[in-house]
Amino acid sequence: MTGGFSLLASYPRSGNTWARAVLTALARGDGSLDINAIEGQLAVDRFFFDDALEIETSDLLPDEERRLRPITYRSAMPTGAGTFPIKTHDAWLTAQGAAEPPFPREGIEAVVLIVRDPRDVVLSLAPYYGLSIDEAITAMADRTMSLGISRNGLRPQLPQLISSWSDHTASWRGSGLPLTLVRYEDMVADSVGTFATITRALKCSAPVDLLARAVDAARFDRLRADEAGKGFRESSPHAPNRFFGAGTVGRWRQALTAAQASRILRDHGTVMRELGYDG
Repeated sequence: MTGGFSLLASYPRSGNTWARAVLTALARGDGSLDINAIEGQLAVDRFFFDDALEIETSDLLPDEERRLRPITYRSAMPTGAGTFPIKTHDAWLTAQGAAEPPFPREGIEAVVLIVRDPRDVVLSLAPYYGLSIDEAITAMADRTMSLGISRNGLRPQLPQLISSWSDHTASWRGSGLPLTLVRYEDMVADSVGTFATITRALKCSAPVDLLARAVDAARFDRLRADEAGKGFRESSPHAPNRFFGAGTVGRWRQALTAAQASRILRDHGTVMRELGYDG
């Protein structure tokens, strides 16, 4: 990077943290990885905004927080060579109360958008948020779906509009930003090749042997073992120490009923077919 910042964007439970784990292992270069020291600022980290704005964001209304987000990025976001991509689950949409999308367009140097078959996403989304499969399917079709909002106390993240799975994906694809789309399924099937694409997009290309070492360090069996041994700071209270699954593709074929799979296809079929998820 030379002057802007890069984004690692995805709908929740689509492989963003795994990608950050591989990129972290690659940056370290020695094959080591601590899951509780994975690099990458979270786009909605409340502490970042408190420090950058020199105010307590807990005193703000959600609409005020949304308006201030791109303004804060313009003035305080770290940029320059070696800056690690920022993790975001935001859709590229203007949320209620905001005046523009959540990031300043002019500051974005690169976006890597990770997409995953929504029939597999729902199987990971449901336990993470404490939902039934049917509830998770409903949430994935909700165009007003947001994270970071709580009636039970202050959340460590600011509000973020993720919208529906289809609108989230379409918003980034239609953003006009310098975007590279990668499919989770390709990350699994050809990890080294797909991460080579990711690193080129982020302007941090590496030799194949270093990429292979980083991919090996972030294998799902290693991540699960590490989480089981010492816990993971990003795990969910609904499923403690079960953040990392098997990382398999196509589990929906055994885990979803025909009615549930048909419902997801009905909700998201247009975008799914565009991405090759119609099989």
